[in-house]
Amino acid sequence: MKQLRYLLPILAFFIAVTGCNKAANESSPAKPIDTDLFIHQISFAAPTQYTGVNVNGNIVSLVYNENVNIFLPKEGYELSYAVHLKEDFSSSALESFTFTTPDAQGTVTTNWVDDNLNEIAAKTVKDTTLNNVAMVKITVQRPFNFTKTFANNQAALDEQDYLSKLLSDKINFSSYVFFTKTYPATATSTPLLYQKIN
Repeated sequence: MKQLRYLLPILAFFIAVTGCNKAANESSPAKPIDTDLFIHQISFAAPTQYTGVNVNGNIVSLVYNENVNIFLPKEGYELSYAVHLKEDFSSSALESFTFTTPDAQGTVTTNWVDDNLNEIAAKTVKDTTLNNVAMVKITVQRPFNFTKTFANNQAALDEQDYLSKLLSDKINFSSYVFFTKTYPATATSTPLLYQKIN
């Protein structure tokens, strides 16, 4: 009888705790992780981007060397047909310039760049680890040459001076994976600074 006196409070506590856990589990069931989506999720490391500004007569030339790192779980990279990277210059003065860039075959294209990284020669792909997860790091470093013709040399020099003082411009990047379907894109913005070359 003495043992029952100690046993009853323990039993009541056990019933109360298991009953609360059951109620909590019924009210908020855990959502399963979408593994397919997770392994195809891209993350970025895009430092501040720099563009050199040169004036030759009445022409302003800008040399922008893209520098972007894309990370993707290794399993997702292996289960992909293509990784895409898109640049959006609409938040910068670059939008009003004409640009050229070489494709993987060395052909120079105007105001168009291939976003399929399979077709980009100016990249490196290597294995790495982030938070104990096997990842693939894709580093894209390709040149864009922007030009714009002004009325005269002074107008071109004024534009160079104006650009060198801009501190609010940005480049917007987005990247996604294609493998039997297009996976959701990841987007980021990074500052763009202009530096006088001459």
